[in-house]
Amino acid sequence: MASNTFQRFRSFVSGQAELSRALSQALQDRPLNPYPYLRPIIERASGVREPPVSTTPHSVVFTRGSMRLLRYASPHRKWRTPILFAYSLINRWYILDFLPGRSLIEYLTREGFDVYAIDWGIAGPDEQHLTWSDVLADLVRQAVRWTLRVSGSDELTLYGYCMGGTLALAYASLYPEGIRNFVAQATPVDFSKGGIYSLWTQPAHFDVDSLVDAYGNVPSRVLESGFLAAAPVQRVTRWLDVCRHIDEPEYVTTFLAMERWGADAVPFPGEVYRQYIKDCYQQNLFCQGRMEVGGERVDLKRIRASLLNIIAEHDTIAFPPMSEPLPGLVGSPDTQTMRFPVGHIGLSASSKSPTKVWPVVAEWIASRSRPLES
Repeated sequence: MASNTFQRFRSFVSGQAELSRALSQALQDRPLNPYPYLRPIIERASGVREPPVSTTPHSVVFTRGSMRLLRYASPHRKWRTPILFAYSLINRWYILDFLPGRSLIEYLTREGFDVYAIDWGIAGPDEQHLTWSDVLADLVRQAVRWTLRVSGSDELTLYGYCMGGTLALAYASLYPEGIRNFVAQATPVDFSKGGIYSLWTQPAHFDVDSLVDAYGNVPSRVLESGFLAAAPVQRVTRWLDVCRHIDEPEYVTTFLAMERWGADAVPFPGEVYRQYIKDCYQQNLFCQGRMEVGGERVDLKRIRASLLNIIAEHDTIAFPPMSEPLPGLVGSPDTQTMRFPVGHIGLSASSKSPTKVWPVVAEWIASRSRPLES
């Protein structure tokens, strides 16, 4: 073991010239994410190759534009009530199906749930004019209908994560029929509590109209620059951390998978982004019940489904105070909040999740789902 460690370390040290060239090229190109430049060096030093992500078997059951509805059929289905995931428009859905053994979707299918996930795809010219009404009344509504049709159920559990949770809450307010349970994971509702993001997005600092008018869809590099500016040191130190753990294959595997996902950001549909910033961050209309979609007010009191509010105590994206008010905003008679000592992404991808987070979440959903035989 010591010899292997020494060989890998020597290989890493001998590659300093290559590392310098890669960093020089990265500085010249000025990418916000250095993953494409540094990944080959970490792979060579560790002997670990870029791991496969999103390996849980699935099929495509519906498409509309760039959006796909994915079905992850359970090999031993126990519950008639299916689960439909709505993830954020900022990043890709497959953080929910991260690595084998570290996949929330894989875990839920093994627990007997029929699982579906919305893949928003990559926004292009056809998506830049989509509005909140288009997304909710068309895309999410169709995803709900196809989930119910394929699963053979008349009710589902709608599971929203991050900004996808905000969208899903708006949908559940406007179209509550067929939603038996609602799980809100790291979902912001009070945007006045967004810390540095609430400050940066105020009209005095951020002209969202000029941004959307100039670009159409908001480029991923613009979105990523905000996260980088909020934690600039971490972007560098995490690459130093992986060097310290270069002899730990599991650590390196997780690191490479996470960096791959982080580098796979996608453009944000322009008109959806415009209203999101104005109504949520700049005016905080969402939690006040004053946001309008398609001429109709988003009143969370219309949501009567059983509600689970999941909060990551170390979240630096959807800060806990942004999510904490949710149970008091809905009309659900059955609400519960669960808090876990992890970060925003840790809820769905940390090493603690398969034993500390997912079992209690799955138990909550199962206790409120209809068995297959009923």
